Amino acid sequence: MGKIIIVGANGSIGKASAQILRSQNRDIELLSRNKNELNVNALELNCSSQVIDISNHSYVDKYIQQIDFDIEGIIFAVGSIMLKPFEKTTMGEFESTYKQNFLNPIYFTQQAITKMSNSSSIVYFSTVAAQSGFKLHTAISSSKSAIMGAMISLAAEYAPKIRFNCISPSLTKSKMSSFLTDSIPMSEGIAKLHPLGRIGEGKDSGSLAAYLMSAEASWITGQNFNVDGGRSNINTK
Repeated sequence: MGKIIIVGANGSIGKASAQILRSQNRDIELLSRNKNELNVNALELNCSSQVIDISNHSYVDKYIQQIDFDIEGIIFAVGSIMLKPFEKTTMGEFESTYKQNFLNPIYFTQQAITKMSNSSSIVYFSTVAAQSGFKLHTAISSSKSAIMGAMISLAAEYAPKIRFNCISPSLTKSKMSSFLTDSIPMSEGIAKLHPLGRIGEGKDSGSLAAYLMSAEASWITGQNFNVDGGRSNINTK
């Protein structure tokens, strides 16, 4: 039997994806760095889990080597939010952001690719800022643009065996974005920038990620989906 791996399963999008997949009786394995939180989530969902920091490539190697199941899908619900003026962003910060949002998911994919089953699916996460110009987003938007470009090439290289797609959310409530969303005035101000009038929830992107793991999405590959409350394409002002 195969499993769907969710990398970053403790985050709002990863957890929502896991909950939806389990409600569909899909077999999943949760990966995250936080052992205590991961154990709680795995117990709640009655699924397997592994504590792993995918930024440590030797840990990734060991994890992939011990897998004894076919991988039906991978959801990379990982990343960072780096907001800083371009002139004040150090090369170290660019490199760290690039590693978190591009190199780590790509390395994991490269190691796991031979264990992917036929008709399997991989979903990466980019950002609406990779397509719409926002101030202070140079580091994050460029690294997320890289993952989107890789997705398109991988979709071509591995068709028809493996489908690759990308989801690009706008600001979504999570621990990672709490420095923005915990401030009511800031949260309300950002919500007004979205035609649908609110900030994203984990389930908004998680439901799409779960769908892209399904047989119903078997004719979808090489695509980027904006889950952004209309922000990227609609101007209501």
